[in-house]
Amino acid sequence: MDEQKGARMPARIISVINMKGGVGKSTTTVSLAETLAHHQRRRVLVIDLDPQTNASIMVAGPEKWNGMREAERTLDFYFESYIVQQKPKPFKQLIEKNVSDLKGKPDVALCASAPEFRIVERDMIESFVKRGFQIDMIQKWILERFANGIKNVINDYDYILIDCPPGISLFAEAALIAADTILVPSIPDYVSRLGLITFRKRALRLINERRGGPSQLMVLATKYEDGFSLHRSEAQLLKDNLGDAMFDVRIPQHVDIAKAAEWSETQRTFEQKYGQMASTVKKLGEEFQSKVELAPSL
Repeated sequence: MDEQKGARMPARIISVINMKGGVGKSTTTVSLAETLAHHQRRRVLVIDLDPQTNASIMVAGPEKWNGMREAERTLDFYFESYIVQQKPKPFKQLIEKNVSDLKGKPDVALCASAPEFRIVERDMIESFVKRGFQIDMIQKWILERFANGIKNVINDYDYILIDCPPGISLFAEAALIAADTILVPSIPDYVSRLGLITFRKRALRLINERRGGPSQLMVLATKYEDGFSLHRSEAQLLKDNLGDAMFDVRIPQHVDIAKAAEWSETQRTFEQKYGQMASTVKKLGEEFQSKVELAPSL
């Protein structure tokens, strides 16, 4: 990360999203965080906005995640405090540092989610509607609270990776509006490509209007099978259509990617954790950094 007069630049915010689940979104978020921290020596914060909590458990393990939940240090408690009109914990207190199971404890931190987050969002909307708020006012309120939280930690990290829930929710919209970069993991098939086209034409255009300028879009082929002709042709169509926004590296459908997503109580080297996919994940981090650092943040 470039430095000016010895001071680090504020973190770049990257929201990881897809309109549908099962594309390796959380796995992409965590593996990208770990390679950036391990190989590039970057300070990375993972914010888990997905009530499924996959990223939280992948990067911190079930025991530590459960401890954060019991201590009310998850995002559902943070936003619920606003609903019941109590002062929430400072955003920094939600963050658990050095959470990876990699040896050497790379600088990866976590702001965790919990399954109750889905209920909090519903209750929040219901509460505001009863008080006469319109949806756009609720969206603005959520964005302001989310942005204020990030503002308190933005100088502590080089990258903030936000694992968004599938589809578009008010919290996902807030993350997209706040983001410098939107990363879309996508299986290279016909349906996913159509979904990506729709996302660019409608959702992304609206997000850019609300944020007051364009965000950088990046698309990553995941669960890729080179022996599958449809995957090869669809990945090429995406590359032809998106140009530099499409990653050259493709994340294969491979058992070592699945194994890496499983928490280990015994610390592992990067090579032990990612196995045959270690070099691919390293290339992902290198290409990601080269793309992101070419684009100025707003």
